[in-house]
Amino acid sequence: MILNYHRICANNNMPKHKDELVVSEKKFENQLIFLKKNYDLVSLDNFLNFEKNNAHKICITFDDGYKDNLTHALPILVKLNIPATIYVATKFFENEFDLWWYELQDYIWSDSKNIKFSYDGKNYDILSKNENEKSKCFMQLRGIIKKLDRENQKKFMNIVTNKIERKEYKDIILTKEDLKSLSLNSLITIGAHSHNHLSLKNLTEEDCLKEIKKSKEILENLINNKINHFSYPYGTEDDVGEREFNIVKKLGFKSAVTTSVGKPTKNKLYNLPRIHINQNTSEKILKFKLSSYYPFYRKIRELINF
Repeated sequence: MILNYHRICANNNMPKHKDELVVSEKKFENQLIFLKKNYDLVSLDNFLNFEKNNAHKICITFDDGYKDNLTHALPILVKLNIPATIYVATKFFENEFDLWWYELQDYIWSDSKNIKFSYDGKNYDILSKNENEKSKCFMQLRGIIKKLDRENQKKFMNIVTNKIERKEYKDIILTKEDLKSLSLNSLITIGAHSHNHLSLKNLTEEDCLKEIKKSKEILENLINNKINHFSYPYGTEDDVGEREFNIVKKLGFKSAVTTSVGKPTKNKLYNLPRIHINQNTSEKILKFKLSSYYPFYRKIRELINF
């Protein structure tokens, strides 16, 4: 199985509100210790050797390109001698440091007022007074914004926050020097995660091709090495499909990962499933997520919530 992480934060610096992307150092290390005792933790290239039995193989991956992958995750990976793949969005290396998902979280959690705005001919007045309402509000707005292209995402954020200037998150993103340092570590494989972190299925074919190709070229130039692996932003069936699988294959990648759940096989090299891991993933939950029952559980949940 391929596991999907995003951020590893210092134990004393966890966000106050629920953040599905963050795992503490302690939790991360405990998860890896459990995995190492019970499974074979391998590099992505090793995992993709389907001629050998993959039943007990686990591959660790990270998405986006956060600085804490270097400062907090890497020391633990080195300590336990565990390889990992880090998929990096490349707009950060062109001095664009806005992260709409974090700016939106910061805005929603900043006070207890309802979120009110008008967009695309519709008026919104979304409850946002408590933790549960804020989480639902974020997911509702996330569903709208992730389907937009880069310029329309900015316009949407302008309207929601009533501010033209976008908030920058430069301090939490990998720099070029950070990326090069990671790439020189034998345990780390660098992969591409598109340029602007957009839902590729919702772009034109030309724009989709540019997004993927540009990220590959930027990374290869920065680390002076071939980029063989890709991660689709968001990675659900709403965000990626056959067109994207074929584009990635034609661009010369050896593999690509989604966020769908299932069994990785040789026939799914360009739509490999992954399992999302967060702070709430206890040892018991981790066991269940790695079992053959988990994909069926997810499908049932999707049908119930449909």
